[in-house]
Amino acid sequence: MKTSYIFILATFFWASISSAGLLYNYSQLTLKDLDEVNEMVQKKIKEYKSDGGVQSLTEALQAVYSRPNDDAMVEKVTPPLRAELDETEQWETAIDVLVQEAIGALKNPKAFKPVVQNTYAVFLENIIADFKPFAEKDGHERKVIQKIRDAKIEMSKEALNERKLRDMKTHRSPSELASQVMDIVLKAEAEAKKTEAEAGKKKKK
Repeated sequence: MKTSYIFILATFFWASISSAGLLYNYSQLTLKDLDEVNEMVQKKIKEYKSDGGVQSLTEALQAVYSRPNDDAMVEKVTPPLRAELDETEQWETAIDVLVQEAIGALKNPKAFKPVVQNTYAVFLENIIADFKPFAEKDGHERKVIQKIRDAKIEMSKEALNERKLRDMKTHRSPSELASQVMDIVLKAEAEAKKTEAEAGKKKKK
């Protein structure tokens, strides 16, 4: 029953946001300061409370995570959105559907302009960075990072060039970043198990 409910809810989310499109691309979002992003978030929360549709919240959530986070703004503006989504237990579903949308776009680059591809890439990068501290637990955050890793996303040459022209940096695929995170987590878990096993042997002696 729970699985069916999640499937139906995810389908609803997908139908809502897939037709909405991105509010802004990552380049436009870079130009927005904290006050402007907060204003956007509050406007979308007000829309949500007015019509009761989660589309307003998912649009804002997508925009927040699609802004390059060099100034650590994501963690400052996400809490109000999470609070609203947590209240109806829709946070995880919202993240799952938005992640799937981003993966789908990046796996089909010919359908999207380079700046749009990079907006989805920034979204996934920020999700990975935000969820990384919780990846050692077998919970939702870990599953999301694994999903991005397993998608084996390869950024198009056009997208890589477009982004490099804007910030003069070389960027890795979100799947590569997710894989790096999981490699570190799995290595730490293996070492912890080894240490625990050695301690157990010493106790027996």
